[in-house]
Amino acid sequence: MRHKVITGTLILGLSTAMLACGAHPQPNPLGLRPHHITASVLDLERAVNWYRSMLGFEVKERGSHGTMQFAELAVPGFGVALVKEAGIDPRDPLARQAPPYWMHMVFSVADPDAVYGLLKSRGALVSTRQEPPPRPISSFLIKDSEGNEIEIVKH
Repeated sequence: MRHKVITGTLILGLSTAMLACGAHPQPNPLGLRPHHITASVLDLERAVNWYRSMLGFEVKERGSHGTMQFAELAVPGFGVALVKEAGIDPRDPLARQAPPYWMHMVFSVADPDAVYGLLKSRGALVSTRQEPPPRPISSFLIKDSEGNEIEIVKH
């Protein structure tokens, strides 16, 4: 019982401190939710095995897009896609000197078509994998200020 009282007091104290400091939930006007992240890897098999054995991810799909091999893994509520570009040999000492260089963030929203229009009106560089964009839009891409790709998909 003492543990429950201490825990409750700690949570109440932290909540009060956060409110006093002005910390409160930030608005999320677009309704973004994490969906999955994509990372490039030097050794796809090694990475898949690590995500499976260390974090309990399950392989949902494997394949290739052009010269890029991929594996999509998931745990309930979140996914990780691992990609390996062709021509990079993980045994090459020079390939191991630099970490993988590519990250792809993905958020899900209730209405991608509406969010596409809103972000386009704000000046974001929006695109779809098909031109002209199919209607209704179920996913689209934008780039952040550094050129990193962000994908918006339907919940």
